[in-house]
Amino acid sequence: MRLPLFIARRYFFAKKSHNAINIISVIAVAGVAIGTMALITILSVFNGFDQLVKSLFNSFDPDVRITLNEGKSFIPDSRALDRLKKLPSVALFSEVIEENALLRYGDKQYIANIKGVDSTYSRITGIDSMIVDGEFTLMKNKRPYAVVGQGVGYYLGIGLHLIDPIIIYVPKRTAEVSVNPENAFNHRFLYPSGIF
Repeated sequence: MRLPLFIARRYFFAKKSHNAINIISVIAVAGVAIGTMALITILSVFNGFDQLVKSLFNSFDPDVRITLNEGKSFIPDSRALDRLKKLPSVALFSEVIEENALLRYGDKQYIANIKGVDSTYSRITGIDSMIVDGEFTLMKNKRPYAVVGQGVGYYLGIGLHLIDPIIIYVPKRTAEVSVNPENAFNHRFLYPSGIF
């Protein structure tokens, strides 16, 4: 290890009549050093963004998820849920159903992933602390409400202080062929209560 270091030091600090080689060497070393510093800085920033994005998405991903191997949904067994509640290692659990749906708000449309959740969902995920406008309300005075993501809210132009509902269209699972395509969809009205 000493020999390469000795040769490099002697070459780098050598006093020769050809001073151009030393100048080129200094420029090359400075270029490599600046490139290395820039690379380390950029990777550190990306590492920080990675941690930020993971922390945001980890709040929505549970520690354990029970799903089907095939199909989209199932009716949970009430006895199994009662046994799950009694386990000392389970603090909370939430029942969630997800589906792709067409959202219509005013004259704008958007295809989004919607989730139907129960009342414990906000305590598990902490979504109520991520609300940037409005509040986390799913039902009020027997009227269903929705909390939408900021991207969906921006694309649809959702205003929380307006009285227009969001119309959600979901395909019927047992839909029969019909002349009217609206018969193949379930549709419901939800009012926006918050944006996260």
